[in-house]
Order: sequence, then C-alpha cells, then structure tokens
Amino acid sequence: MKKTNKKQISKSLLAGALAVSLALGTGSIPVFAEEDTTETEELQELRIGVMTSGLDHWIAEIGIATGIYEAHGLDVEYTEFAAGVNTVDAIVTGQVDIGLLADYAAVNRIGNTQDSTDLKIIANFARAAMNELYVNTEVITDLSDLAGAGFLTLPGTVWDYWTAKTYEYAGIAEEDQNIINVDSQQTAVGALTTGEGDAFWASGTTAEKLAEAGLESILSLNDLGVWTDQYFITYEGYLEEHADVIQAFYEAVKEIEDWMTDNQEEAAQILEENISYPSEQFLQNFPQYELSVSFKSDTLEHLNNIKEWALESGLFEKDYDFADFVDTSILQEVYPDEVDY
Repeated sequence: MKKTNKKQISKSLLAGALAVSLALGTGSIPVFAEEDTTETEELQELRIGVMTSGLDHWIAEIGIATGIYEAHGLDVEYTEFAAGVNTVDAIVTGQVDIGLLADYAAVNRIGNTQDSTDLKIIANFARAAMNELYVNTEVITDLSDLAGAGFLTLPGTVWDYWTAKTYEYAGIAEEDQNIINVDSQQTAVGALTTGEGDAFWASGTTAEKLAEAGLESILSLNDLGVWTDQYFITYEGYLEEHADVIQAFYEAVKEIEDWMTDNQEEAAQILEENISYPSEQFLQNFPQYELSVSFKSDTLEHLNNIKEWALESGLFEKDYDFADFVDTSILQEVYPDEVDY
C-alpha cells in the first residue's frame, strides 16, 4: 500500500506539470504559481481509499498533481488497496473517510451487514463495460470448456458477479463450476501464468500481462449485457459532521473528471510518471468510462437488479431497500440535475 500526501509532493508535481505543459505548448495544466501558506494551513483533511491503478486512483492522483483538490480547500491523502471492498474495510476501521465500491460489491456488503452498518453510498462516478474474459487456450477453446476449469475470482467483489453471469451465459451447472479465490489481480496473473487457474476477467495492465503470457480473450462484458457502476461511499457520521468537505469533494471530482477528459495526453503523462501506470494503457482505457458525479434512477434500478439476483443466489439471508443505504442529500444541493430517484 502506498500513501500519498499532497503537502509532501504538490510543489514538485506542479512543477513537473508546468514543464509538461510548456513542452507541449498547451498551457492546459492548471498551476497555482504562488502558494498561500495561510490557505494551506486551513485546508480540510480528507483521507480517501482507492483501488490500485483504478479510475478512482487516477482521479485522486490527478487531483493532487494539478492542485484541483487544493483549489477546492482540500488536503487529500490517499491509500491504495487491492480492491474496492478493501477501502470499505478501511472506512469501518477508521483508516479513511471515503472509499469506493463497484455495484456487486456494494450489494453484497450491504446485504450481509444491513442490520449493523451505517455505510452510505454518496455518488456514482463512473460506468464501464471494458473487461474481457482471458483464458488458457490449452484448456479452454469454447465457453463450454469452462466446466471444471479453474475460474479465478476476487471474493466479495464484482468479479464474483461477472463469474456467476459467465457461467449462466455458458449454461454451466453449479456442480460443474470450479471457482478459485485469489486476493488480488496480481495474484490472478501469477496463478494463470503458472497453470493454477484457467480463466479470469481482466482489463488494462492486467489484461496486457495476460495477453503477453499467451492467454486470449474469448468474451466481453458487453456480450453478457453487463456493465459496472462505481460509487463513492462513506459512513453516516462523516456525512453529518463534514458536509462541507463532501460538497468540496463533489466539486473537485467533477472538475478532475472534466480536466482528464479535456487533457488526456497530459493526464497519461502524470500517471505514468507518478504511479507508473503506462500512458498507452490510460489512453486506451479512459475513453471507455462514462464519467459522472450523480445518482440517477437507472443507477438505483441497476443496483436493485443485482440485489435481487444476489438474494435469489443465497448470498445474504433477507431482502432490503437499497435506497436506505444511499444518501444524496448533499449531492442534490451541489448538482440538483444529477439526482432524480
């Protein structure tokens, strides 16, 4: 895990960003030439948990590097985790203030803690369907070959949902399924390249590593008619005590998303330099995201559909109203047109 502190790196990153901007002749990276130390001392601390190399990681790093968080009065520090669900564990244990969850992980986590949790989803910030199913073609040449083959998943995350929907699409009965739990995408790569597993849903750098190792893509999420929404999540007490921080966070994230969309080359260079994320991977993957800071009725419907599937699958014991675990009161004040449920 890596912890990045804006106060420690903001000056060097801004200098680097300025150099990139001048070299490209764009002048598009916002640089705050003079630092007001009084304002810096008054910045409000915000601790964010991110998934390593995920979109939320990109947003956090770009927000620091460009000074956008600081411009919105925030002193942002982030910590990396292997999966989004781990950021929620960090919220519960007091390590971070805001984390992220994908749709399935949100449904499953809340379903299994519904009587004791104070977690609240506060915004949907992205939607995508870019993952592909990579397989060992010495074992799998057709979807029917998934029967008995080792299918890797990150338990408790959206990978469980993708895996289940794959088996459903392929018509493979439960008794013929061979699901292998791993703790990270990196572990999955290792297992697949050493023959300890045969199939895994992947995108970005992970997909590139699997392709380099000789695995091939045979299915996409679009083939399944499945997409993934990603959400920011916190807890009720934080919302009550730090409404001003949440408001500033919404505004900053929207500005960061817009800046990344308008300055993809510069964003790619910053991420490659600062977090070693390959620029070509960013330029390939970023346009596949539908970005927002919102919570719409179709988002709630999407979550409820997954919840109904999970309940029927026995992943938790009783039903619940997902709207009870969503709080968009501050979001509606900031972006009223982005909330309609």
